[in-house]
Amino acid sequence: MLWPGIKKLGKELNLKRTDSEVVGFIKNCFVKMYDGRNMKIMELYVPEMDDDDKNYIIKKLESRKIKRYEWCPNGVKVIFTEIFAPYSMKKIKELLDELINYFSNKYPAQKPQCQHCGQHNETDIYCINDASLLICNDCHNKIKKTTHNENLEQQNIKGNYLWGFIGAILFAIPGILLTVLFFVFLESMAAVSAVIYIILGTIGYKKFKGKISPVGAVIIIIAGLIMVAAGITISYSVVILREISKELEIINFDMFMDAVKIISKAILEMPEMQKELLKNIILSYIVSGFYFVYQLNKMVKEWKNQKSVDKPREIV
Repeated sequence: MLWPGIKKLGKELNLKRTDSEVVGFIKNCFVKMYDGRNMKIMELYVPEMDDDDKNYIIKKLESRKIKRYEWCPNGVKVIFTEIFAPYSMKKIKELLDELINYFSNKYPAQKPQCQHCGQHNETDIYCINDASLLICNDCHNKIKKTTHNENLEQQNIKGNYLWGFIGAILFAIPGILLTVLFFVFLESMAAVSAVIYIILGTIGYKKFKGKISPVGAVIIIIAGLIMVAAGITISYSVVILREISKELEIINFDMFMDAVKIISKAILEMPEMQKELLKNIILSYIVSGFYFVYQLNKMVKEWKNQKSVDKPREIV
C-alpha cells in the first residue's frame, strides 16, 4: 500500500508509482521510496559510487542522526525510523536533493546501470510483479519472455482433483479431536473449531498434489463441509456417551459398542436429537462460512495470479 506522505512527495517530484512504491528519475539518478513497518525507506541509485562518494553520504546521514542504511550496487538504501510519529517528508526531500545534486554534478553525463545485467546500457523503469527495477531493453525482453512462459506453466500445471480431495479429508481428520474437546469443555464455542477443517484440508489438498484452480477450491470446501458434519456428529455422540457413562458403568468393549449403537439409533430416530445435531452443524457452517469464502477467493486469486512486467503509472 502507498501511504499519503510518500505519495504526496512522489507527486511533487514528478515520480510515478506502483502499488507500494514511488519511483522515477531525478536528473540522472534513479529513486524509489516506500513505507515499511515503523519506517520509511528511500533507495537512491547513481551512475558511479566510489569510496569518496560513500564517505560523503555517510557524513550527510550522520549530520541528520540517521544510523540505518545499506549499500547497494552503485546505490544506497536509507531507512528513516518512525517511533512515535511519521518521519518528516520535508527532511527526506532535503536529504534527497543534496545527494542528487552531488551525484548529478560529479557524474553529469552518466546514468545508473541496468539492475539486472549490470551494464551501462540505455535503461527504463519496469515493474516486475509490482517491484520496480531499472533494466535495459535486452533484459526487459528476456524477462518478459520468461514471465510469459511461467504464466503458461502456472495455468497448465498438473494436478489431480481426486487425490487432492483424499488429502483434504485425511488431513482434516485431526480436526475432529479439536471439535470433541470444544464440545466437551466449551460447548458454546464448538462451532469455532469448524474453521480448522478448511485450514487442515487446504494443507492436505496441496500435499496430495491437488490441482490449484477454482474447482480445487470448491473441492476443499466440499471436503470441509463433510468433515464439519462428521466432526459435529462424532462430538455430539461423545457428549451423549459421556452422560451415559455417568449413569451406567461401562466396563468392557461390548458394553461400549452397545452404548454406541444406542446413541446411533437415537440420533437416527429421535427428532429432538436430530434437531439439536442439525442446529450445531448449521451453526458451524455459518461460523466457518466466512473462512470458506475467504479460502475460495484466495485459491481463485492464486490460480489467476500471473507475473507481470509493466511500466509504473502516474500518481493521481
